[in-house]
Amino acid sequence: MVKYQKIYGICGMLSVIIFNLIWIIGGIIQPGYNHIINDVSSLMALGAPNRILFSIMNIINFILAIMFLIGLVLVIKELEGPIVGPVILLVGQILGITVPIFFPLNYGGEPTGFTGITHFIIVMITGFIALAGMIAMWRGLRKVDQWKGYDIYSLITVVLTLIFTMILVIAAGGPIMGLAERFVIIINGQYTFVLAFKTYSSSE
Repeated sequence: MVKYQKIYGICGMLSVIIFNLIWIIGGIIQPGYNHIINDVSSLMALGAPNRILFSIMNIINFILAIMFLIGLVLVIKELEGPIVGPVILLVGQILGITVPIFFPLNYGGEPTGFTGITHFIIVMITGFIALAGMIAMWRGLRKVDQWKGYDIYSLITVVLTLIFTMILVIAAGGPIMGLAERFVIIINGQYTFVLAFKTYSSSE
């Protein structure tokens, strides 16, 4: 058992909850926001009425996710398993936190201007990093008896992420873009939550 392992697991679960609260609360308090049409990033775009609140929540989400993945690296290392997967996922979160801090979407939630275009590029890159991390987790966890079954779970998550990401690409800018994005968010979020819960529960 790694020191503070329970805390690492709690951080991971909280990160998922906080990120999902962003768009849930956004749909309640932001006039005209539509979960079917609008993406989550538009809640933090330049000029958005609640940008500061949601940006702070997103930064907290990333900080908690980073703390969790540091813990996951230590846990897998302690079990003498390959740490490539969690390290890749960690790199993605470290890159991702630059988005709410430095690169919001432009006014109206458009990926235009320097910050908007950079936002779009970083989100794309972190998406590929997340997929690479899950693939590495699939291959690496096969060698960790204490995490038996999570390798197949990682592979299933990769397949689902690819399917719904393609749907999101097709739906981009259309009337169901927000809905398509929600499916991607839920699939990736549940993966983090499950890994975090396993980290938490295996500390006992």
